[in-house]
Amino acid sequence: MKKNNQLALIVAYFLSRCDRDAYTRLGYSSFTEATKEVGKILGVKQATVQNMRDEFDPYHDNPRVGWQRELAGSRLKVMEAFQNTDDETMLEIVKEILFNSNFQETDEFHDISVVFSDKKQNRHKRESVFILRGPTGKKAENFFIANFEKSRNPVDGTLTDRREDGCGYDFEIKNSVGLHFIEVKGLASESGGVLFTNKEWKTALMHGDRYYLVLVHNIAAQPSLKIIRNPAAKLKAKKNIYTTVQVSWSISSLILES
Repeated sequence: MKKNNQLALIVAYFLSRCDRDAYTRLGYSSFTEATKEVGKILGVKQATVQNMRDEFDPYHDNPRVGWQRELAGSRLKVMEAFQNTDDETMLEIVKEILFNSNFQETDEFHDISVVFSDKKQNRHKRESVFILRGPTGKKAENFFIANFEKSRNPVDGTLTDRREDGCGYDFEIKNSVGLHFIEVKGLASESGGVLFTNKEWKTALMHGDRYYLVLVHNIAAQPSLKIIRNPAAKLKAKKNIYTTVQVSWSISSLILES
């Protein structure tokens, strides 16, 4: 991928993630003006910038549905590299990309280039924190909580929130049998694939029948819930390895719907 396309991809991620606040804080009056000017500055077609933004939309809380397809490797790398960067820092990065004419000569440009590299960069090596848990994921988790309070599915017991503990699942349910482990994934539409972090997948393998994947489909309109017990045994996942993402596991929409 050309360097300017890589930079456009980062700007498109910001436009999707921060929605209207993104283009207004960059000094543009609309998304149309923003994508047009970004394309002009970076030497990329306006339609390309728009399509890049649309690819990220299913993972962000905005009114657009976006492209309902699995993210390509370069898009996954951008998500992983910047998902834990706060909005103010993202704004400064994007401003540097767009308005600093000497940006490609800076250390920051080198660091961004490493995001897309297929070669190991030891000083950038760190434990993977790739979790596609934007507003879509949060809405799915809240839907699961509300549904559990009514139905007590997938098992009855005491529900404990473990989302901030980084333990390879979102919730625990404790009952007389023991602990059960719940991972919730949200889909913006009726279909789509999901990603497991390496830790989540290993935890699913470890706990077997006590690990449940809860899929919440069509989260933006009329959510529906599907529960898959022991997903590591029932679903075929493809391992993905990236420079800044050590390991993740993806499950295609075809497998989920089979």
